[in-house]
Amino acid sequence: MQQLVHTPLTTYLSALGLSQFISNVPATILLAKFTGQVHALFLGVNVGGLGTLVASLANLLAYKAYQNRVVKPSGRYLRVATVLNFGALLVLGLVGWGLLQLAG
Repeated sequence: MQQLVHTPLTTYLSALGLSQFISNVPATILLAKFTGQVHALFLGVNVGGLGTLVASLANLLAYKAYQNRVVKPSGRYLRVATVLNFGALLVLGLVGWGLLQLAG
């Protein structure tokens, strides 16, 4: 685990990637024990809240609210939300990478 978080870039990418599978808050808790790269961890889990539906609890809550309020939910909402989330993840992921390069 320490190999995944020993530099700012590996910490950032690990936080961003892990957030896609277990959400950004648990990813923070898991990775924080193994790194001193706080800036990269913070940046990675915040940007990592974009992407998959489980990347952030807020995504799940918004999707559940949509399902509860729409008479006949369609898969279109989920497809559009996913495309927008991954687009934002790509753009902000690159911005975060650039910020790490400037700071390092």
